[in-house]
Amino acid sequence: MSSRTGFSRYALIQRVHGFAVACLLLATSPLAAADGHAALLDRIDAIRRAHGIAAAAVVLVDGDGVLAQRSVGVTDWHSATPVDADTRYKVGSVSKVFTALAIQIAARQGIVALDQPLQQTLANPPWQNRWRATRPLTLAMLLEHSAGWFDMGRAEFDSADPTPLTLPQALALNPASRISQWPPGMHASYSNTGPGVAGYVLEQASGVSFEAFTQRHVFSPLQLHSASFLRDAATRQHLAQGYDSDGRTPIPYWHIAYRPAGGLNITAADMGRFVRFMLNRGSRDGVRVLDPAQIARMEQPRTTLAARHGLPLGYGLGIEATAHHGHVLYTHGGDGDGYLSRFGYSRESGRGYFVVITAFNRRAHAAITAALADWLVAPLPPVAAAPERVLPLKNMQALTGEYQLASTRFARPDWQQQTLRIVLREGRLHTQRPGESARVLIALGDDLFRREDEAIASTVLALDADGSAVLQGAMGNWLRQ
Repeated sequence: MSSRTGFSRYALIQRVHGFAVACLLLATSPLAAADGHAALLDRIDAIRRAHGIAAAAVVLVDGDGVLAQRSVGVTDWHSATPVDADTRYKVGSVSKVFTALAIQIAARQGIVALDQPLQQTLANPPWQNRWRATRPLTLAMLLEHSAGWFDMGRAEFDSADPTPLTLPQALALNPASRISQWPPGMHASYSNTGPGVAGYVLEQASGVSFEAFTQRHVFSPLQLHSASFLRDAATRQHLAQGYDSDGRTPIPYWHIAYRPAGGLNITAADMGRFVRFMLNRGSRDGVRVLDPAQIARMEQPRTTLAARHGLPLGYGLGIEATAHHGHVLYTHGGDGDGYLSRFGYSRESGRGYFVVITAFNRRAHAAITAALADWLVAPLPPVAAAPERVLPLKNMQALTGEYQLASTRFARPDWQQQTLRIVLREGRLHTQRPGESARVLIALGDDLFRREDEAIASTVLALDADGSAVLQGAMGNWLRQ
């Protein structure tokens, strides 16, 4: 899972071990040396070794093939068995993009529809939504984290049941996590429950299990032979051990109740094949699996207020669009409790990557993924900051005032007491949190804004259809009181 705030261990312990057993698998094109791929892979391994992480795997691709790949370290400290091309990793929330692929393939086959109200297709929807008359839930909302739900609880995150639960059994664990707390289709707030329920909807519509559908319609067509949402015999044989933040304390296999949200096991090489598939807009070695428009839909948020006001960043279907030095990247990370992973690609540069480490060490992972993001945009020219637009005074005045936090991932008693102010100073709007300095919002249009250190829009500040003022972006979701 990505960002399992409140449930995982976050202590970051830097330990440098005086030994490392490594197996090196390196495949490069003639262009790789010139592009510095080997130096990048060396840097990633140096970070791994400096943090005492047992293993890491990385693959760099473009639309034509693998540029470079490397697996280093050992499957576990006890056996000191070198990792190899068959080693599998638990990739956590990276699973969500494969659930979205399955939904898109089912939509292409006419089995489901992204934007159709689900209450029309399910006799007894397993959720509560008091806005159902005006804002009915859709599959797109479940996948874009805009259903209005809190995230799931500990029982669903770390199921101790050694037998994989069915999705109906998982739904019985914590029905309270499926009560819309704010209007669906309004705010994006990360919740693993949404993709889990999307998998359940797919089962109901297709008449087969989620795992069987993804195996037949996703993994087989994409030739991802190692991929499995279950801890099957091959996975048990080849899965690397995951460790806590110290890099030494083993973490048992994590039985997440909602496998569509975070249960995938896969090799780095197969993840590279997936990234190539995305770069090729739904085509695998010339074989069309999805329409390019369906791939584009996965990359583009549509169900939130921010999306409706033109913000290109945020959660699409299993993919997050983010900005790096002004360039838009498509990515998703995963926390498998003992593993940290991420894939990313750039449409502009035509490059993509996947990386995983076998320790819950966020500092090391952040350093590695920052280097990989730099690599994605390295061939691209710098992005000039979008020019400021001067807004009419009355438009800005209509957006000032005190705002209240409108959504939260994990419910806390005082979460709705958090506030910020939108103030007008020297002809510009600013955000100001209690006890903090004001930060300017540079207008790029009537509703789109960027920060001074950003090149493109990152924030929407707008009036909704009912006249309420809403701020959405990196600061979260806020509603004027």
